[in-house]
Amino acid sequence: MADRTFEMELDRLFAEAPAFADADLFALRVEERLDRGWTFRQFVIGGLGIAGGLIGGAQILGSGLLQRLGAATAQSNHLLASRLSGLHLLPDGSALDGEVMWLSVALAVVALGFAAARAIREI
Repeated sequence: MADRTFEMELDRLFAEAPAFADADLFALRVEERLDRGWTFRQFVIGGLGIAGGLIGGAQILGSGLLQRLGAATAQSNHLLASRLSGLHLLPDGSALDGEVMWLSVALAVVALGFAAARAIREI
């Protein structure tokens, strides 16, 4: 069985890397290369993101998705209004349309955002 102190000394020696005379110069050269490469990568990633967004937007507009989405929204608004009109939940003269529904959803999302921010702050 190996000597315990020898193993501990060996572990300590391998954990502490020896410092070379040109370690600072080497670290500086590596940082400069990384900085140059990072700037180039930022431009490439940004350019490809813009190109992908334009291609995706053109595909969505060309597929007629917005027209189908508008038709589906109109149908759901009509269905919702016809189902809720018999319930008399709202006072007479008030209309429940898509804008009210989207505003309710937006307020719910904001409330969830505040709740998440508070939960993260508590952690």
